Amino acid sequence: MEIDFSVLPKILFLSVFFLFLYFLAYKKILYSFVDPLFFWVITTSFSSVLVLEVLTDFENVAHFFLSQAFLCAGMHFSREKFDNVIKLKKTRKTINNFTGLSLLIVITYVLFFMYVLSNLFVGYVKGFAFFSDTPTESKIANFRNGFGIFRKISWSAGTFVSTSFIFLLLTRKAKVDIVCLLVVIMFSSLEGSKSAIIQIAVSAGIVIYHPYFANKRSQISSFNKYLPFVAIMAMIVFFAVLSKENDSSDEVAFAFVRRLLYSADSILYYYLPVNINYFEKYNLFDFIQRIINPLLGFLRLQPYMDAPGNIMVENIKAGNSLDSVTVGPNTPFYIEGRIYFNYWASFMYCFFLGYLFFYIRQKFFSLKTSNAFFFVFFASFVHFASSLIIDINLAITQLLDLLFFVLPFYFIISLIVDKKVVLIVPIRWKRFFLTPHR
Repeated sequence: MEIDFSVLPKILFLSVFFLFLYFLAYKKILYSFVDPLFFWVITTSFSSVLVLEVLTDFENVAHFFLSQAFLCAGMHFSREKFDNVIKLKKTRKTINNFTGLSLLIVITYVLFFMYVLSNLFVGYVKGFAFFSDTPTESKIANFRNGFGIFRKISWSAGTFVSTSFIFLLLTRKAKVDIVCLLVVIMFSSLEGSKSAIIQIAVSAGIVIYHPYFANKRSQISSFNKYLPFVAIMAMIVFFAVLSKENDSSDEVAFAFVRRLLYSADSILYYYLPVNINYFEKYNLFDFIQRIINPLLGFLRLQPYMDAPGNIMVENIKAGNSLDSVTVGPNTPFYIEGRIYFNYWASFMYCFFLGYLFFYIRQKFFSLKTSNAFFFVFFASFVHFASSLIIDINLAITQLLDLLFFVLPFYFIISLIVDKKVVLIVPIRWKRFFLTPHR
């Protein structure tokens, strides 16, 4: 789809129209403008325009919008207790003294040290993607050829420590935590990600808008006051990357709109006949294999499977490309459901995924434990779980990375600091995982 001044007004008008509709559909379950669901609403508004512009088959267009409706219905079906939990009520009894705070601080700084060393090593060997001529390509190329483990460290440790530093700023207000958080933001931006600052803001929102901090009115007000500044900084990074990859200001503007439209670029690939025909053979068994493959692949029990997005691109190239590694688009829920189930059964998949997505959020915001490590770990878990509606394999991979690269440090440091590690069998969610550290 070509983007120029002749089609720009139409694209913007339709995008605003869909943004209004989706916002009305989700406004009761959004807690802030830094809610990851809000960013998803924005990108889905542009994706809806792309669907209308590139798909000519009514059945495919109808499937896209019906999938959106079933996903939304699943979230609302899961929100029974949400309204009483997420609203910051002055009458809410909050917990100001988290247990195990000293243990969390030690774990955070150990992981921060590992995160910094990892980024310095990648930057020294490969160079920082942000400074390359093509940051978007470099941020992928930098983690090829055995460097994938460093990306996993950035995902897991980076998200955990940024979330933890925000949590610590609300509980102990140490200046060193601010400095370390700025270091994480710097390295995240140097990785070449256009949404690095947005991801940090998402982590901040998940923590700050938890009912635990309902009495932190001044901090919440300050956070809201600096949101425009955060948005400006995010746009500066975003356009800095785009300006490196485009020659003129017009091309940068068009690239920005194209990036929003192509946030669901799998639409451009999946609905081609070659891919529709290829994925017709997939079924529920293939879905089960795919969702367990990230774990089996990490444990080296089987090779990693090609992502559906990579397969789509390979089918189009048909062996005509010289690229040794294919990087395809994410596979969102409406295409996953169509691939692994069928046209009609996919709607139930969308409903279930919406329910699961919101159920995880609801459990975090109704959390009753006061253990500091578990609170931060769960907040990081919620952050990654937001990818469930973007690409379930991406979400599972990131969640496994969080488990494999954070929990071992908890076990080891607990043994060193407390001389023991005590776990609770998760009979009920509110008693899930950890006993409080004294």
